[in-house]
Amino acid sequence: MQDSFERIRRSGLKLTPRRKAMVALFSGHDGPLSPREVQCRLKNDFKQCGLPGIYRNLETLADCGVLFRVVSFGRERSYAFSRMTEENAQGHHHHIICVSCGRVGQVDDCRYHEGMTIGGFRIVDHVLQIRGVCETCTETKGAHS
Repeated sequence: MQDSFERIRRSGLKLTPRRKAMVALFSGHDGPLSPREVQCRLKNDFKQCGLPGIYRNLETLADCGVLFRVVSFGRERSYAFSRMTEENAQGHHHHIICVSCGRVGQVDDCRYHEGMTIGGFRIVDHVLQIRGVCETCTETKGAHS
């Protein structure tokens, strides 16, 4: 969590009690959470815990790399904890999400980089999210087959 707190400070943001609570919530959770789930889990700790403020803080934490936005086919946004540390912060990483249990893993290998050309397009940035089935869910499903 300290890496996340430092990333917030280096981004020029205040480390507010609400942001600390959000980092703690996400760092202790293996999968994505929606803004409403975050609100429900934090409302007992904060007298004022409106959804607009939750959205703003989630977006701020995603912009500074503490969280990442989970891409889904539904309309509701969700976010997950970015397990990027100081050691791997120089590069970038991608995420793999279990379609069965929602667990989030990290993928460090990437064949794409800024300036590379693909099909006549020069890459300036990219986001890659992989969906799969985690080892635990694969084993559990295999045990029930």
